[in-house]
Amino acid sequence: MISAEEKNMNARATTQPARGRRPRDRKEQIVLAAAGLFHRSGYHNVTMEEIAGAVGITAGALYRHFRNKQELLARAVDDGLLAFELAVEQTRPGDIEALVDTMATVTLDRRDLGVLWQRESRNLPEADRIQLRNRFRTVAAKTTAIVQTARPDLPPADADLLTWALFSVFASPSHHTVQLPRPRFQILLRQLGTAVIQTRLPTSEQPEASPTPQVPSGLPRASRRESLLDAAARLFNERGYQAVSMEDIGTAAGISSAGIYKHVTAKSELLVAALTRAADALQLDTSQAFATASTADQVLELLLSSYIDLTLASSHLTGALITEIIHLPDAQRHTIRRLQHDYVTEWVQLLNSKAPGLAEPEARVIVQAVLAIANDTARIDHLRQRPQLSQDLITLGQTLMSLPPHETPEVPT
Repeated sequence: MISAEEKNMNARATTQPARGRRPRDRKEQIVLAAAGLFHRSGYHNVTMEEIAGAVGITAGALYRHFRNKQELLARAVDDGLLAFELAVEQTRPGDIEALVDTMATVTLDRRDLGVLWQRESRNLPEADRIQLRNRFRTVAAKTTAIVQTARPDLPPADADLLTWALFSVFASPSHHTVQLPRPRFQILLRQLGTAVIQTRLPTSEQPEASPTPQVPSGLPRASRRESLLDAAARLFNERGYQAVSMEDIGTAAGISSAGIYKHVTAKSELLVAALTRAADALQLDTSQAFATASTADQVLELLLSSYIDLTLASSHLTGALITEIIHLPDAQRHTIRRLQHDYVTEWVQLLNSKAPGLAEPEARVIVQAVLAIANDTARIDHLRQRPQLSQDLITLGQTLMSLPPHETPEVPT
């Protein structure tokens, strides 16, 4: 007869891997480690050896699971998108509370997803990118249907805008490092998501207007260097810094390959110039707002309006500032990061003066969500055609920054 001790030993033998055996979730460990490294350092700056080291295995063992780094990136993006697909599929029509709660959970479980989707998915093969975009649009369409069921008063175009703004809110933590206790963070994200869906857009109660005309392409610059700088910023924003060659930039600017080097010495020089210009524009707007306004509320309103105007007019600059900063040389990257941090800090302090009971980290999360909505909307073609889009974005920003502190109560410990 087998003793109780022997039964326990047999049970442990069947549930614990033998020495040297791979754990069953090894692939998931690799994917999460790779996603974290891609998020922090950028796809092109990460090696398979680094990924293997982060998991505690050899590079040879890593290649037994994934053929190359691109396959790893595809899996990391696919897993994240699948989580959002399931969140939407499992939500009953109109159940906004369940939708935002599940999305908040996915966001905090995989905080790298926003950057992987917006920045790193450009490194996938075109067929994979098209397939991912189609899946994401399907998720957006289903989310819009959930929103419209909850708010039958909304025109379809308004429900569509609120859906994409909702996605921006949940992608925003991927672009900053603010830390909050998990329960507290989840409550705040839920409330921001709910506030977006409940926003009363100014255009929703107005008669249909003609779409805003496309921004004209403009006249060519007399300065060849300025033409190169503008072309570079647009291409960096669209394709990513690593995927753009000097020849690509020259072609877009109408300058021969030989002629490029009469104006700039290297591609990195164009990136530094473009991102410095974008950061300087934000600082100039800040100075003008403080010089013009007489109250903190007025400064905040001016900053919101000027940021939206700049983003809609120069989305290639602000977009590159968000996604391509990791490719700057160390000194310039630290300088731009500091300027970005200082800019957001001005917003945070103004928001804290408006809502004194709001904790500084929470104010920073709110500000980042507001900026993310403007950043993302400016890069979605069909949303740029909305009548009075600038006012829509101002209304969304004001709504999020008007959440009173008591709406994010302390979580019992």
